[in-house]
Formats: sequence, C-alpha cells, structure tokens
Amino acid sequence: MRTAASIVSVFSLALAASAAPAETPPVETTRHTLRFAGTGPHVLEVRTIEGVIDIEGYDGADVDMTVTKSIRAKTAEDVQRAQREVTLETADGAGTIRAIGRYQYGTTCGEESHQRNREWPHYDVRFDFKIRVPRNTQIVLCTINEGTVSVKGMRADFIVRSVNGPISLRDMAGSGEATTVNGAVTASFVAAPRGDSLFRTINGDIVLSMPDAFAADLDLKTFNGGLYTDFDAQPRAIKAAAVPQRKDGKLVYKTNEFATVRVGNGGPLLTLDTFNGDARVLHRQDKENSR
Repeated sequence: MRTAASIVSVFSLALAASAAPAETPPVETTRHTLRFAGTGPHVLEVRTIEGVIDIEGYDGADVDMTVTKSIRAKTAEDVQRAQREVTLETADGAGTIRAIGRYQYGTTCGEESHQRNREWPHYDVRFDFKIRVPRNTQIVLCTINEGTVSVKGMRADFIVRSVNGPISLRDMAGSGEATTVNGAVTASFVAAPRGDSLFRTINGDIVLSMPDAFAADLDLKTFNGGLYTDFDAQPRAIKAAAVPQRKDGKLVYKTNEFATVRVGNGGPLLTLDTFNGDARVLHRQDKENSR
C-alpha cells in the first residue's frame, strides 16, 4: 500500500526544467507520517545507495520520517534525469513499513542484482533519513556510500548494514547484526542482547558497552589490533571449528582463530570480528545509564 499520509514538501531550490544550473545541487526535503497495521510484530525497513540513516525510538505509535534528497550532476540534463529516475518509495498500512531510495534501473542496498554491464548514470543521488520510530519496532537498515547509521533507544531486534560509514547504536535492548566495511561499530545496551548477535567491520574498532549484570559467550577476533574486556571472563572450553583446505594433495585443517571466552554464567553468543582495529566489551558507564 502506498502511503497516503501527510507529506509536506520543502524545496530549498526551485528548479525550472529549462534552466537548472548544474553547479547548484538541488535539495528536496519531505516529511512523512507512516502507520503500521495489525498488532505486530512491526518492522521498519530503510534502504539507500548513499546517505545517512538516523533512527530514534520513542513511545508513540507512528513512524515520523524526514527525508532529504540531494542530487549531484555535471549538467542540467543529468539533474532532470535524476529527478525522474531516482525516487523515494514508501509503503505503510501493514506490519512492515518501507522507505527505499530507488534508482529506476537498479537495485538498492541489500538487494540482489541480476543486471550486468549496465552503464551507471552520470549523476549521484543521496537520501538522508531522520526517523522517529516506536521503540519496540524491529529495524532493518542498509546504506552503502557516506553511510553513517545512528540508532538510539530501540528495544527490539535489529539488522544494520553499511559499507562506507560507521555504525552507532545507543541505549539499545535487543539482538541482531551490525556490520560495515569502513568504519567503527559502537553499541551500548541498557539490557544485554537476548539472542546471538554479530558485530563486524574490516577497518575500525568494535566497542560494546554492557550493563553490570551482563553474561554471555564471546567470540573475539582481530588481525591488527587488540582484544579487551573489563568484565570477569574465563576461556571457553569448546571445540574449535576447522575448515579443510587441500594442499599438495592433502587435506589441511585450520581453526577459525577466534578468542573464545565466557562472561558470568554465559549466555547468547556475541561475535566481534574486525581486521584493522580493536574489539572491546566494556561496562556501561554511569553517564550512559543516566541518559
């Protein structure tokens, strides 16, 4: 169902179709009120090729969303093409609300592409999202370029993915995944994850802040960095996973190289996996508890 919710458009630049100066990027800001249907569970899904996603949980029932669409192009003709070919898709009135920055001839973040050898357009379009969400909503967020993702105050499960940008989760309760390639992953929890969770980056630190009663099993790995926790932790007695590789006609087994420890009596498995950076699990500070 396409949303028929109230949308107020604010144009910072009024473009005339015949005289849009290429050196002045057009910017359009729209505001949307989207509504769930049914008793739940409810899911918010946000995807874009380029742009920031900023989510804040609150105690209301609606999804209040502000989206800023920016276009970069070398010619006025390319600006007009971008306005026609790249759109914001929204859908509500169901258990899942979606907001997707969509190129006319391509997929968006997190979607499988079946197209090959298609010429990329001569423009770039970014969508920056600022959204207030009922805090018990599950979230699925995905962005690629200049893709900072910030989430605060959510209480349900999460899937958060970026490629070129950091991920910040604050005042969370829930389980899920937070993965990027270039950027740090930081997460603070008011209640520890209830299920297995994954935190991963290639270039950046991973820092989790947990309440005092935290108990879990941890898998920690880095190549260029350190592993640290200020919780009392003991090595976990597990059988290391081994992957066979054929070398000189023989099968050679190598372990997965994770440091495996148990905090408290153990619990869900939390995996912290980075290549260039530290992996740290720390006590949540008093100033975080007071927010």
